[in-house]
Amino acid sequence: MTNIYEEELTHEQPGGHMAVHAAIPASKLGIFGWSIFDWALNPYFILVNIFVFAPYFSTEVIGDKVQGQASWGYIQAIAGASIALLSPFFGSLADAAGPRKPGILVFSLLACTGMASLWYVMPGMEYPILQTAIGVVIAATCLEFAIVYHNAMLPAIVSPKRMGFVSGLGIATGYLGAIFAFLVWLLLFGLPEVPALGLDKAVQEHNRLVGPLAALWFVLFALPFFLFTPDQPRTGLSRMDAAKKGIAMVIGTLGKLPYYKNIATYLVARMVYYDGQSAVFIFTGVYAAGIFDWPTTQIGIYGLLIIMAQVPSSLLGGWLDDKFGSKATIIGAVSLFALGLLMLVGTTETAAAFFIPVSMEPLEPLSFIGSALNAAGFETSAERAFLALGVLTGLFAGPSISSSRTMLARIAPPSMMAEFFGLYALCGKATSFMAPLTVAIVTSAMNSQRIGLASVLVFMVVGLGLMIFVREEQSTAHTEH
Repeated sequence: MTNIYEEELTHEQPGGHMAVHAAIPASKLGIFGWSIFDWALNPYFILVNIFVFAPYFSTEVIGDKVQGQASWGYIQAIAGASIALLSPFFGSLADAAGPRKPGILVFSLLACTGMASLWYVMPGMEYPILQTAIGVVIAATCLEFAIVYHNAMLPAIVSPKRMGFVSGLGIATGYLGAIFAFLVWLLLFGLPEVPALGLDKAVQEHNRLVGPLAALWFVLFALPFFLFTPDQPRTGLSRMDAAKKGIAMVIGTLGKLPYYKNIATYLVARMVYYDGQSAVFIFTGVYAAGIFDWPTTQIGIYGLLIIMAQVPSSLLGGWLDDKFGSKATIIGAVSLFALGLLMLVGTTETAAAFFIPVSMEPLEPLSFIGSALNAAGFETSAERAFLALGVLTGLFAGPSISSSRTMLARIAPPSMMAEFFGLYALCGKATSFMAPLTVAIVTSAMNSQRIGLASVLVFMVVGLGLMIFVREEQSTAHTEH
């Protein structure tokens, strides 16, 4: 790990020892603070967006799974549209002003307010969709804006040859935070008949708690970032002047995209393969429920195991990124993810990966692991094969996510880093409906869950095809002459 006493400061790309803007890389404590920010924010996504609040809202608050899912989808779409429209402008504002931490602080506090407000969403309330939408949109959009600023700090706190490792460290730390937060909720509030703190399950207080719990977790564990991670110096502009310059910068960047064709190609490639990967995590649970009739608790355990597997793989991916480059790591990870998906959709009650015989006959546990799998509901060879393939496929998600943000940090102009990370967030949200919509259309047209889920492979193939044309070299800011 680098520290403030780097022996030699050079501007070589890649492999130099100097961070952008001629800043000396942060100390180990500063890098720890940057990495643990992922630990602080990730529980929101696992507790609210995936495993607890989303199904609670759909089944208990709305009371109709179809209408509940549709309502949740509209809420997420509003949040996604807000992020897509505003994140580039907030990113360019940070580039114009200099420091990132003031913006991260403001957005973090607003996000925590949105999370905490979800405590008041309960069955029988007068306007459940409106109140949920206000809380979730505030939390999701402000959290994403904070992430834009946080990502943009990476090149300023670590030398180029170590960005892959530090990015992977942040992703792995984030996964660990999500795991621990989920276990805290599960052991203290989800599983016990009488939850901790005297909560009343009859009025869904154990489910409503996840919003305030995610907010409290964020406040506690974001502190090291604010205390120890160094920020960039001010540019000398007032906030108003920085805002004006920031808006002009992002409009100018969009107008100058022909000068940044390499970055534009990368952003489109990442947008396409990332949409495909995101859809896999949305629909593999649905596929498993359709094939194996898994209840939501079992799907939750399945998802938790996938997240746990991504902790070591993210760290390994960071090491591979620094050794072989971001582009090679992305292509390798996404290719293996696609191969895993292909085997996953080839797994049914009678065959795993299309040709390996399996069955739905219960297995006798021959070891502690077998007993644990049976206790979790994975009692048959078919279910265990699907579980194993799901975890193996998920292994490659962490490295691709980590190297994706490192790749942008390696190729974007240093003076426009936050602005391009704003565009990065836009590209991550602007078409996020396309892969799920494709799965829905193909599933209906072919009347097949397998073919519907397999259609996502097209997104990864197209994204990989575009990545071939991306050059891993840093661009310089374009200036008019």
